[in-house]
Amino acid sequence: MFTVRFLPCLPLFLTLLTGLLPLPSRASTETGPDRPAPLLSCVEPVWCDIAQQIGGPALRTRSLITSEGLDPHHLQPSPLMARQLAASDAVLLNGATYDDWAMKLLPASVKLFLAASQGGWQTGEDPHLFFDLPTVRNTARQIAVWLAGLRPQAQQDIDRRLALFEQQIDQIATRQQAIQQRDHGAPFAMTEPAGERLLLAAGLVMTDQSWARALMNESGLSPRDTAMLETALHEKTIRFLVSNPAISAPQASRMEDMARQSGIPVLAIGESLPTGQHWQDWLNGILTSLEQALYQTAP
Repeated sequence: MFTVRFLPCLPLFLTLLTGLLPLPSRASTETGPDRPAPLLSCVEPVWCDIAQQIGGPALRTRSLITSEGLDPHHLQPSPLMARQLAASDAVLLNGATYDDWAMKLLPASVKLFLAASQGGWQTGEDPHLFFDLPTVRNTARQIAVWLAGLRPQAQQDIDRRLALFEQQIDQIATRQQAIQQRDHGAPFAMTEPAGERLLLAAGLVMTDQSWARALMNESGLSPRDTAMLETALHEKTIRFLVSNPAISAPQASRMEDMARQSGIPVLAIGESLPTGQHWQDWLNGILTSLEQALYQTAP
């Protein structure tokens, strides 16, 4: 009788017994090659593009800003953004007051990479650090070290990607040096300082830093600074004017109109990575436009 009653219960008995046996280690599964690649989030797509080029298939990236033209300075974070940041393994921010609001949304468990800590940024300086080659290089190296620690089996590929990326940085630096040799000290003005670091590193001289920063920070334009910029445009004492397509301020539009009326080239440099381009494609395109503007206004 005992055997007859036990057999129908055998599946239940085996299930209970299985529950008492030790399970395979989850840690070994999570750190193995089948584990999903770590997720790194950014506010700006440009920083995620840089990180993705270093990580390749060993990294997943996600940008909070998904459309061109949004200004991270004044972006109002949503609950969805907070959840996305909290669900990340790491977050890469520009810092330098550009997207600092995102730091307040990060739990302690999320690793933070801050580009501003790599470039020696000082308060009041241009915050668009993705135009600064040393900052980009150092940040890319940091991402590579972190990722290789998580994915040692992918280190060779990560190192190869980093080396290729640094070669492309060197090529951009070479173009800057060539511009510096040809047009060192060439004066220019900007309606908003996106791209300022790229141009200053090429040996050019910005004549309206206080005016451009005041427009960027919405801190009030000085009548004296405005008059000086208008005079430079009227008398053609600058070689070109840089405009930011993301800025819709009437003061900026007026300066752009004055430049065109005076025959001064207007060079568009935004702060959003153009769709379908990598960081290095974007900067090379800007340098090509810069070279054309300098050639057009050569003495």
